[in-house]
Amino acid sequence: MLEPLAGFFLGLAGSLHCAGMCGPIAMSLPSAGGRGVRRVVEKSVYQFGRIATYALLGAVVGLGASVFDLAGFGRIASITAGTMMIATAALQLVWHRSPLPSGPIHKVTAPLRRWLGELLKQRSTVALAGIGALNGLLPCGLVTSALLGSAATTEPMAAMVFMTSFGIGTIPMMLSIALGGAYVTERMRNKMRVAMPVVALAVGAIVLLRGM
Repeated sequence: MLEPLAGFFLGLAGSLHCAGMCGPIAMSLPSAGGRGVRRVVEKSVYQFGRIATYALLGAVVGLGASVFDLAGFGRIASITAGTMMIATAALQLVWHRSPLPSGPIHKVTAPLRRWLGELLKQRSTVALAGIGALNGLLPCGLVTSALLGSAATTEPMAAMVFMTSFGIGTIPMMLSIALGGAYVTERMRNKMRVAMPVVALAVGAIVLLRGM
């Protein structure tokens, strides 16, 4: 029960980071002209696309970690994942940006961004789901931290649940941005910027202690 809760709170606190990184995509989502409940449903399809990608990534990472566990290195995998989460969060607290190298990643993700651009021109439910799914693949320090946390479970299903819970935690902020992004101000994001790395530090410590 602890792991899904850790994933959820990491996503909830980290969603303020999402406001800066993925906010422009959420605010640019195409619309089929729906209003009220229909508009909320349209924007929710994008959220489910993101969460589906997170869950799939979690299952893949969990499968890889399970191989280490079967080989007798499960504790080492958990300790390594926890240590990397703490290091990543510490870097973000000090550096105030993702530790991932932007230059090489920008080149590698060029095709992904082109596909996103094409889908953003379409007005359909399938396009919204596709945008969410591709958005989930974009390199992100927050998602990296979550994947490290999911790896510590050393089980595909548990890792998938961790990442699904993480995705659910990001929904309130991301849905708010999609429905009315102008109200999510830069000032609010700056004031709460430390929330994500602090929670990531706590989750990393839990993962580290679990391995020990």
